[in-house]
Amino acid sequence: MDKAKKKAKITVKVGGKKEQPEDSVKVHDWKAAEETAAAQEDSAKEEESFEWVLPELDADQIEEFRPIHYTPAPKKKSIFPKKTAANRAAPAILFSVVSAVVFGALLGFVVLKFIAYGDHQTKLPNQQAEGAATGAAQQEARLPALSIGIIQAGVFSTEGAASKVSRELASKKVPSMQLSMDGQRYIFAGVADSPGTAKKMESAWKDKGVELYAKEISFSSKKVQTTTKDEQIFARETVPLFQKLAKETAAAVQNGEVSPDGMKTVGTAAGNVKKLAKVRQETLGRLKKYETAAYESLAAYQKSGNRQDLTDAEQNLLDYVKVYSGH
Repeated sequence: MDKAKKKAKITVKVGGKKEQPEDSVKVHDWKAAEETAAAQEDSAKEEESFEWVLPELDADQIEEFRPIHYTPAPKKKSIFPKKTAANRAAPAILFSVVSAVVFGALLGFVVLKFIAYGDHQTKLPNQQAEGAATGAAQQEARLPALSIGIIQAGVFSTEGAASKVSRELASKKVPSMQLSMDGQRYIFAGVADSPGTAKKMESAWKDKGVELYAKEISFSSKKVQTTTKDEQIFARETVPLFQKLAKETAAAVQNGEVSPDGMKTVGTAAGNVKKLAKVRQETLGRLKKYETAAYESLAAYQKSGNRQDLTDAEQNLLDYVKVYSGH
């Protein structure tokens, strides 16, 4: 049997030398192969004669084996882009920037409020000190009633007609002022301390070809809010000074001369008013402006005798009346 199991080989010699070809050629011993095959048949017969005992199984219990061809499912691509390290860092950076901006704005707002509060606290003692010095912080004052003589140049229903007459008076060197009352537009050309004095002034303008009518006009007392002591003093002194100025100016229009004694009295009152530097209330400030200008024009006329200075004094007094009326 050992000999049968060994495979016989035949070696070819050429010229008495063994030749080893690149590819070995194997020559099988067919006789030995037949013996090996016969031995295998005897072994198979012995296996067939052995009784095999198998468990009894129902047909239903035997599963049918089928080949399974498995193909892995393709991976679904996400619709969301993969977050890179830069993308993950972007929200953090944005949050940091926004937080810094908001914090800076809040800090700036707080600083501004603190500065404004400090300025207010600094100014408050100064304002209180000024109010204590003047003794007139937000106090009410009253302008007295005013009754004067006035020269009327006409009454018109429209502003256009009134303005036309005003231009004609200006061309003749006659002062004028428009005042709206009771739905009408009045034109006035002069002021006097009383209706009687105003009556005497009519003839002074006749040589200029202007028809004038003397009458009385009155304005009631009115309240004004003052913030300084000077404003309170001016509210008391303005009407007496105006009446003195109206009297001396009307006399100069009639006679062509200014009374030295009268101007001395007017000068003292005008000087006292001029010293009131803290007259800041709008209406009181305008009254002071026209009153002071009227005195200066009258004083200039006293020195120069220039008729235009006298006309300017009357014009300033007319403007004072317009402001006082509130129309």
